[in-house]
Amino acid sequence: MPKVSNGAIYTVYLIVLMDMLNFGIVFPLLPSIAEHFGANATQVGSLATAFSVAQVICTPLLGRASDAFGRRPVLLIAVLGTTLSTALTGFAWTFNVMLVARAINGASGGTVGIANAYIADVCSGDEKPVYISYLQACNSIGIIVGPALGGALSHFGFSVACYVSAALSGLNFFIGLCFLTDSRGSAREVTEALTSQTQVADAAGDGGVLQAERTSSRLAPPANPALQQRQSSVDTGADYVPWSAGLLFGAGFLFMLGFASFESVTGYYLMDMYYPGDQVASGQFYGALFTTAGVTMFIMAICVYKPMILRIGENPTVAIGGILRALGFMGMSFAPSPGWFAAAAILQISGGNLISPTTSSLLTTLCSKKIYGKALGYQQSFQAIARIFAPTLFGYLYDHYDKRATFWINAATSLLAVPMIVAVPRPRVTVSAAEVEENCDCMERQRSIPATLDGTPHHGNLRRQISAQGSNCNQASMQPVQGGA
Repeated sequence: MPKVSNGAIYTVYLIVLMDMLNFGIVFPLLPSIAEHFGANATQVGSLATAFSVAQVICTPLLGRASDAFGRRPVLLIAVLGTTLSTALTGFAWTFNVMLVARAINGASGGTVGIANAYIADVCSGDEKPVYISYLQACNSIGIIVGPALGGALSHFGFSVACYVSAALSGLNFFIGLCFLTDSRGSAREVTEALTSQTQVADAAGDGGVLQAERTSSRLAPPANPALQQRQSSVDTGADYVPWSAGLLFGAGFLFMLGFASFESVTGYYLMDMYYPGDQVASGQFYGALFTTAGVTMFIMAICVYKPMILRIGENPTVAIGGILRALGFMGMSFAPSPGWFAAAAILQISGGNLISPTTSSLLTTLCSKKIYGKALGYQQSFQAIARIFAPTLFGYLYDHYDKRATFWINAATSLLAVPMIVAVPRPRVTVSAAEVEENCDCMERQRSIPATLDGTPHHGNLRRQISAQGSNCNQASMQPVQGGA
């Protein structure tokens, strides 16, 4: 279990949910808001571009700040920035003010990367991908509720929708202020202390053992040699972002291309292929499709991802996800009716949600915990870059080439991304928080065992005897974790 309270974990999930809810309420209203100022299509597009560019630039900076100053203060600052920028969108008296407001909103929208880093801080290796998948469930709720709430509030004017969204973000800030604790002091610090004391004792000899025992009765040297070997692999990631992380960044970029193209091209495709001349019916089906997508993401994150990871492991889950995603995009391109198109869309969304949590979890195994925020910030920036270029790229292909080209390209990139993820090196063994606690207890129970047959205290022999006898403790938990994050 995570080494923070349930309230802290739920608060992190709430922050991500409310961030996506804010986006879902305001973003669909931007064309109406821009029309209020007499903006043309290019200017409307510049609102989305300003949001994404600011996110690309500022997300890594927020991640680095969270590494230096803690996750909690940076998350709270990001939520406060979202609150103020959304309120400013409603107050905007000129289009340029709105452009600035959207840029500020993008700059403060790096909560997903920091939330992933928070989860990685407080969870052991086996738990990380599962708890990270719950963040996607929160995203899905925002996708479901946000546009519907924004549409209902738009009847009272776009300013009212912005004010309600800002108020919800302000409530989110207050809840975080009350219940969110920082992620420092997690199980990794316990493990590092164990490893550090073992190294000190080995360097100083028997005197080192005596000093370590005086320092703390809780953090004794590990009794099990297998545990000691496993502890050496904990947090051995590089203090810089390694080259292999580029594979995960590239895979995330390719997957976000697919989602961004789904947002930008699908509405036109539905109208041209299934509802020619009927914009109302096309728009209603598109909205229902987005709601269905959100429900699918929630079900996959809560009910499907965890059992698959536990039963078959990460690599097979990623491979199945890539195949389902590719088949879904191909099915969308050849669907003979809106119903078949929706079924294929659900298939590709399901496949994507079997992959995304694994990429974030793997990234934290490659990098030291000192740079979790920085690395995950880079990952989110690559995804934001995809959102910048996807509408223009796939819009051009749609207008000048085959209307199905978008789906074919995304089917191919889905298959390309799978070997990129599978090729990322995994640690062969991990140590969980429960194992650390259990082996500490085991060591404490054995510290009173005489070191020699005649009862003469000899601390050098004590270490060897405990090591030998402690090898029977926790044998079940010493097995290598195959494919663990």
